Amino acid sequence: MDLTKITKGIMGLLAICLIAYGLGFRNRYFLTKEAEEDIQMGRYHLALKKLERVSTSAMPRTARETALNEYNLGVVNVFLGEKKVAQEHFKKASSTYDPILRARALYNEANIMAEELDFVNAAQGYAKVLEIDPNDFQAKKNLERMRLGQQQFSTLFSPEKEEREERVQALKLMPWGNRYKYSGEPKLRW
Repeated sequence: MDLTKITKGIMGLLAICLIAYGLGFRNRYFLTKEAEEDIQMGRYHLALKKLERVSTSAMPRTARETALNEYNLGVVNVFLGEKKVAQEHFKKASSTYDPILRARALYNEANIMAEELDFVNAAQGYAKVLEIDPNDFQAKKNLERMRLGQQQFSTLFSPEKEEREERVQALKLMPWGNRYKYSGEPKLRW
């Protein structure tokens, strides 16, 4: 008689724990979905709060879920103009084993470096993306732009006396001009 009561109690406690655990996962899933809807509607501050709640959840997460949340936090911070914070989130997200998520995080991190005129590191980031996906046209194009930018930047500020006209032409060809910024293609992969 005592054994059946103890068994029922243990089974009841186990059922309650499993229900609570499942509700935690469900809540985190819906918070992430709501955050994605907020991003699409332009409510970036609300999305940021929801994603931060997801990241501080007490429920255990897989490495991919953690990386995906870091990636989403990076995207929201880019939209909010917090490029340094976004770069850190993309760096954390790029440590995942998921090749698609890793390539997207590396690409967005390289875009932030390119906007800061860090040609060398941006080129390395695009090269890492191309190691994962050799057919990524945007990464190829941006890698070419970074290499051209490195060349033009070194020509522009070389200690040798160059003709002024050559320097002006180099400035006109800089890859961060209007064509690069407003090329009609999304710079951020979401």
